[in-house]
Amino acid sequence: MQIRTIRIIDYYLGNLLIAVLKPFVILLGDLLRRDHSLEPRENITIIKMLGGGSLVIAFPSLLGLRKKYPGLSINLVTMKSVVPFARSLNVFDNITAIDDSGVFRFLLSSLRTYIRVFRTDTIVDLEVYSRLSTVFSALACARNRIGFYLEEAFWRRRLHTHLIYFNRFSGSHYFYDKIFGLFGISPASTADCREHLLNHLPDTGKKGKYRICIGHGCSGLSLERMLDAGQWEKVFLSRIDGTSEAEVVFLGTERDSALASEITRRLSPVFRGIEFINRCGKTSLDKSLSILSSADEFWGIDSALLHYARMFRIKCVSFWGPTDPATLLREVPGLQEEINYRRIPCSPCIHVTETPPCMGDNVCIQNLFNDKKRDWIGLVI
Repeated sequence: MQIRTIRIIDYYLGNLLIAVLKPFVILLGDLLRRDHSLEPRENITIIKMLGGGSLVIAFPSLLGLRKKYPGLSINLVTMKSVVPFARSLNVFDNITAIDDSGVFRFLLSSLRTYIRVFRTDTIVDLEVYSRLSTVFSALACARNRIGFYLEEAFWRRRLHTHLIYFNRFSGSHYFYDKIFGLFGISPASTADCREHLLNHLPDTGKKGKYRICIGHGCSGLSLERMLDAGQWEKVFLSRIDGTSEAEVVFLGTERDSALASEITRRLSPVFRGIEFINRCGKTSLDKSLSILSSADEFWGIDSALLHYARMFRIKCVSFWGPTDPATLLREVPGLQEEINYRRIPCSPCIHVTETPPCMGDNVCIQNLFNDKKRDWIGLVI
């Protein structure tokens, strides 16, 4: 299913189920008077349906949880697309994926997942915007159900047992740290996170050439984050001269391969000393991370690969438009980093508005490369 379809199902079905379910949850809560002390017992289930990058941002807190409670069963409920990112972190004992390839499969796999996590001790719902994740948490009958609220808390109040305010205009890592801090956990250091990741990666080796890894793709959540081939050409021309020798490796999924090939086609005649390698869709995430971990530089957009690269403490060059780097980048001591972002009135729009005001004409990204700046777009719908 497309993300828009998932959002529609979440909004309408989620609101209906919340309206029906909430009175019963409140009544049972008053009758049962369960112990809601925050010390987790036996198992904890984390819900993060979309956003592999968000899971990587939360990784220091997840690793802190793993270290403090080594005997605790830590489980994840997510979508199939996020599973490779979850596995790469090596902190979860069980990962249950909901199949979003069709409406029927989505509902059936959701039911199977519900049966599997029913009566889990604690649920941590990391979905900020989803209504169905709140419904799922309540129906699981967990002793503690912990989640976020935005400007309005009334529809989640009493469905969750504990709520943490999430300010979408501040760094998301603050709130991930806060929600796990309820268990007395401090986030793991960048050095610990880096060591943990490297210990579980295959060794692919490295050639003698200077290696630059490119993360040009992202999930379908917001394709407005991406640069086109012409913009990537400008990036290379402004940063490398024609006599440079290096290895440039494009990392991503199969759907990112076509753009990587187009960028290579444009640049190969200009940069004779550079070996362009397109790994998109040809290597697993673990192998891609192994290649990335041995790189000298990473150039990319707002994506999970950028967050991995920062954790590896590789020199990073990033390009931002519809998302604000201040809300997504955790401070990494000693990291050499260049952030390219020019705020315009409609940025950031991702996670702020349902429909980007540019309808895909990402003026915010274009303004990074145009001498004559374009005005922002306020869509009338």
